[in-house]
Amino acid sequence: MMKKICLLLCLVTLAAAAESGAEVSAKQLQDVTGVTTWSSTNRNRISTAQPDFPRQNADFSKPLSFTKLDHSGKDLPDSADSWACVRDNLSGLVWEAKTSDGSLHDKSYTYTWYSSDENSNGGRMGVEGEPDNTTCGTPAVVAAGCDTEKFVTAVNKAGWCGQKDWRMPTVNELYSIVNYGASLPAISEKYFPDLIMPAGFWTVSPYAANPAFAWIVIFDDGYVGSCVKSWAYYLRLVRGGN
Repeated sequence: MMKKICLLLCLVTLAAAAESGAEVSAKQLQDVTGVTTWSSTNRNRISTAQPDFPRQNADFSKPLSFTKLDHSGKDLPDSADSWACVRDNLSGLVWEAKTSDGSLHDKSYTYTWYSSDENSNGGRMGVEGEPDNTTCGTPAVVAAGCDTEKFVTAVNKAGWCGQKDWRMPTVNELYSIVNYGASLPAISEKYFPDLIMPAGFWTVSPYAANPAFAWIVIFDDGYVGSCVKSWAYYLRLVRGGN
């Protein structure tokens, strides 16, 4: 219940975020929204372009494109039932896939925002998570505390998908996988069937107007908001990029 309340308090529209100076009003990595249908005066989800209603999102947006990867980072067929990571074929970014098995990557685990890097934490380190196996579950993280920095360290130590350069995504990076052609959740479930809603996910990006806050992307409907770093939210790590 408290998480739902915080999400409601933290929700902002993309326009409001842009006014604050945050670069979240445009997808700088790629022009992708996931919207592939058109609308007319009295119809939605039309499969063909509407000349009388030009310049709709589907006229310009590139289609989302992902590839499933195994635990070694090798490509899998689209029909694979199990995968460890997902590559965005347009940006080159590789995303952590979540699990439902209580492992390090379990989809139910949440983390407080914490970064000891003075060059990137916006002037506030955030809050180190207290050991609590109800929020992040696995010994690798619980022993040190359930916060974002500890989770990044644990995933890199494990060499997930054969790599050790995993990090928190920027707000633009995380926003780039929002699928505005879907909702509840606003993501491509074929590749990311691992959300628990309300689905607020941390980014590495501090909120410039108040360094005690950081940006989150909310995958219920694709909103972007800022929340206090002491709150526990989900985290999907990323690596690479074109």
